[in-house]
Amino acid sequence: MSNRILVFCVCLLSFTAVAQQEALRMVYPFMPLSLNPAEAGANGVISVTGIYRKKPLIQQFGMSSSSQQYFSFDRPIKNNSWGMGFLAYNTDQAYAMPLGGIASNLGLAGLLSKSISLGRGREIRAGGQIGINQYPVIGRSGTSELTGSYGWGFLLKKDEFTLGFSQPAVQMQEMNWRSTSPMYIKGQYIFKVKSGNALKSGSVIRFIKGLDTQIDLYSVFWWQERLGFGLWWQNTGSELGNPALIGSVEAPLGKNFKVGYGYDFLGENVSTLPAGISGSANSSISTTASGFHQIFIRYELDTGNGKLAEFRH
Repeated sequence: MSNRILVFCVCLLSFTAVAQQEALRMVYPFMPLSLNPAEAGANGVISVTGIYRKKPLIQQFGMSSSSQQYFSFDRPIKNNSWGMGFLAYNTDQAYAMPLGGIASNLGLAGLLSKSISLGRGREIRAGGQIGINQYPVIGRSGTSELTGSYGWGFLLKKDEFTLGFSQPAVQMQEMNWRSTSPMYIKGQYIFKVKSGNALKSGSVIRFIKGLDTQIDLYSVFWWQERLGFGLWWQNTGSELGNPALIGSVEAPLGKNFKVGYGYDFLGENVSTLPAGISGSANSSISTTASGFHQIFIRYELDTGNGKLAEFRH
């Protein structure tokens, strides 16, 4: 295991970073299914997750606002040898992409995965997805077009170590602007500190061919399987390519429910004050500190395999 950890660390040091991504990929701290379709059914339980993001929490005069909704469902099928699920999201803001396009603000995707046991606790999963996305062309209220996309992913699991490779959104047709199809590498290891305590640490590497490579780092400390405190450095960006530093807290409510909250400490918002109110003859525009508040809730059900009784970090 020490060799695998060493290789993982070397990979982290081999890349550098800078760009934007589709809105759905930003919420992987609470919805890992959004990065890799091979995650569908991997936990062995029926899982339903909802995420609500809002900025600012209380609307202020002259300040822009945004609210976003994300939803995922996945479950194992065929005696846990397969998994299925779907993703859906709706955001009221568009996100600029590196090559001049605007990222989708509405999407739906179906996912399917297959598990293959390699023995000695090792497992490899392969997954695919197909979806439809709405891409706004001119701002929020302008014209838009629909396009299909497909994705793929692989997931290697051994005890507390996981390593994933994926490309979740490859466009099926040429748009009137050039789109990107990032690839992701995600490595994670769960360190058991002592009975009931654990530290989940990992990284997400995003690669865009011909453009750049970016690295995210994260750690979540679980105390007695009752509270999880996380810190997520998202170099891949929270909005318009800006880095994000998200603090999170999670708590299970019995065996079926888990709730959580996250906040981006580096988030900014734009305030526009009309002429006169701003103290001048012209309107003024300024930025203020205001990150996204993120609330998530997850509901899980047993499928008869006893997996619900296992704690999932």
